[in-house]
Amino acid sequence: MSIASLYQQQPNRVILWSTPYLSFYYFGKRFYAPEKIDKRIEKQEIKREEKIRDAETDTLKIRRIQSRFEQRIERLQDKKEEGNFFMQLGEPPAIYDSTLMKATMKQIDFYMNGRGYFNHESAYEKEVKGKKVYITINIKEKEPYRYSHLNYAIPDTAVLRVVKRTSTRSLLKLNDIYDDQVLTEERDRIYNSLRNNGFYDFAKAYIRFDVDTSFGGNTVRLDVVVDNPENSDHHPLYTIENVYFKTDNDRFGRTRDTIEYNNIKFLSYNHKYSPRILDLKTDIEAGRPYSQIRTTVTQRRLSELDVFQFNNIVYTKVESPDDTTRYRLNAFVNAVPTKKFQETAELGLNYSERVPGPFTSLRLRVRNVFGGAENLDFGLRGGYEGQVSLDSRQTVIIRELGADVALSFPTFLLPYGGGKVLSDNNPRTRIYAGYTDVDRDEYHRTNYDLALSYIWQKSRTPAQPPYLQYIFSPVNLQIAQVDTVGKNFRRFREYLERFSQGSRSLIESFRPAFISTISFNATYNTNDFTQTRDARLFRLQLEVGGLSQRLGFNPKLGGLNTFQFVKVNPDYRRYIPLGGKRFLVYRVNMGLGNPLFKTDLLPYDKYFFAGGGSSVRAWLVRRLGPGSYATTSIDTVNGAPVEVRDFTPEQPGEVLIEGSMEYRFNMFSFLNGAVFVDAGNVWFLRENPERPGADFAFNRFYKEFAVGTGFGLRFDLSVLILRFDFATKVYDPAALDGNNFIISNFKFWDFFSRNNQSNLTIGIGYPF
Repeated sequence: MSIASLYQQQPNRVILWSTPYLSFYYFGKRFYAPEKIDKRIEKQEIKREEKIRDAETDTLKIRRIQSRFEQRIERLQDKKEEGNFFMQLGEPPAIYDSTLMKATMKQIDFYMNGRGYFNHESAYEKEVKGKKVYITINIKEKEPYRYSHLNYAIPDTAVLRVVKRTSTRSLLKLNDIYDDQVLTEERDRIYNSLRNNGFYDFAKAYIRFDVDTSFGGNTVRLDVVVDNPENSDHHPLYTIENVYFKTDNDRFGRTRDTIEYNNIKFLSYNHKYSPRILDLKTDIEAGRPYSQIRTTVTQRRLSELDVFQFNNIVYTKVESPDDTTRYRLNAFVNAVPTKKFQETAELGLNYSERVPGPFTSLRLRVRNVFGGAENLDFGLRGGYEGQVSLDSRQTVIIRELGADVALSFPTFLLPYGGGKVLSDNNPRTRIYAGYTDVDRDEYHRTNYDLALSYIWQKSRTPAQPPYLQYIFSPVNLQIAQVDTVGKNFRRFREYLERFSQGSRSLIESFRPAFISTISFNATYNTNDFTQTRDARLFRLQLEVGGLSQRLGFNPKLGGLNTFQFVKVNPDYRRYIPLGGKRFLVYRVNMGLGNPLFKTDLLPYDKYFFAGGGSSVRAWLVRRLGPGSYATTSIDTVNGAPVEVRDFTPEQPGEVLIEGSMEYRFNMFSFLNGAVFVDAGNVWFLRENPERPGADFAFNRFYKEFAVGTGFGLRFDLSVLILRFDFATKVYDPAALDGNNFIISNFKFWDFFSRNNQSNLTIGIGYPF
């Protein structure tokens, strides 16, 4: 919390030195007539009474009438209090209030005392300029109070042992500044430590802090006190007696069958789930002390299986009249199965090359396929997208179809058993097979994929969501078939040959191929789905291709090309909240791909590309770069041949550096805005005399960053975020005339026409 958040008054919001929200409010106020709303309310009340009289003694009808008219009257009253649409869209004028200013100063004094500045001084100065009031708040902190003595005053020796054993994690340190917030967090820490060590009945109210500042010298002597319960000299310490696990809904009049596995009693009318798998996911054991954290971990692990609709864990005390000194609990794990089959359908629209392209996907999940919480997924997808033809330069429609099947297991599948490997990190094994068919104007390409992946994740604490995820794929096989007979492939070949490296053409990387890789992905993410936290995200992708050939496995599948390469791609993102639904976010994305073992080509799909909705948005998808080299073609102007820029071909590269920065803010209700700057490019590693400026060089790469800027509109519809980004080019490193700064060419209507200056991107979700 900052002092600014304590202000009881805020000035009107300012955007680009103006107050648009205040203008909206005043515009709406011109049409605001509360007396008319009062008349409408009165009319509804009279009408309600008439309807009730007509209903006579029909009480059910009377209740319906009252409910209907009360809703109407409530909506009118809200409109009277909050104003019309434009008034709600805007904000009323911020009128200075001296009483609120005094309340602000009281809050500041309370805040400063709570942070250990007991001797601080605070005051404010008011300056009036015309109709505006300027407030300056002055705070003299002075010397803060620090801890000079920390002591535990805990009469229960069992509680004292737990607190001392966990004291290394204490948030209170000698010579630290006194802080109310830290005391609250320390109370929570002690409470959780005790609840995780058998003290089932323990309450946070037993913990208090005795603060003594009477010793002078700006010192605090602090006693951490844990009181005993009333009528008892100790807190009861509970142990788990039995663990019962139910995996179906109750059916009255029927008795469940019981299977005991590893001291857990599994109860079910029909045992559909493997006790071995459920035991691996259950962290509650008979004979161990009660633990809240183990309870939470068990619930989370069972939820991650995605075979139960919900689960809860209930404890009951075991009463024993013969032994009143032993406290025991029975644990009941109740897991309600979710439906075995789940269908998902998606229908959407892409907007590419100023042409809408519909797409759809269908997915089917089959849960608990073999009884061990395995999930089987089937997927079908298809769509159309706009593309500029290489021959006519007109927009044509390309088609993509795909299908995939994936089988996931809740443990690691390893040759010698992997049931308990990384069992605390939600391990999963995924076997995937996919098919993709792309029919473009220049070629027809079909991919067949097969992959085996091991997935696991980590959390800061077992009760928190994961923030680290790892994916290791020792097997990734792909067969790419390309039909080069199409009428426009010859034209496409000409463009690909412009990307030559040394003596071989990039056309080789686009031919039918067998690609085998080993990959590793690591993702560190402290954000949530809505991207509203002070957070960081770092993703590292590492891929090595063609090692099977080095190990002697070099299949000759119909003369398919093979490749040996390494590819690495680090991606860092930062999300900084500025208060009031305002955020500063930035991203740095880099990549390097390099052929290995004296080969000189990457598979076409393994190159890096720049431009598009999640890259440098002022350039079309995959059309930026490489470096300062410009692809050109000959056009006829006034009957004479002229060399012009050609933005049609995709521009692959072996090196990628790009970054973006956005200022995000709320405009009103569900509509958010953004102002952004993007920069980046791709390069090749090797110099090519036929393509000057396309290679990466340390003495000039920083001069070859393409720069674009723009603004965005984001409709936050809860279930999804619909994004419109309007971007224009600022700096083009490959301008033919040497005039690299081209922002002066901007025209607003370019966003809605085909041009090489500005670009409108429509997407779902944030760009990063």
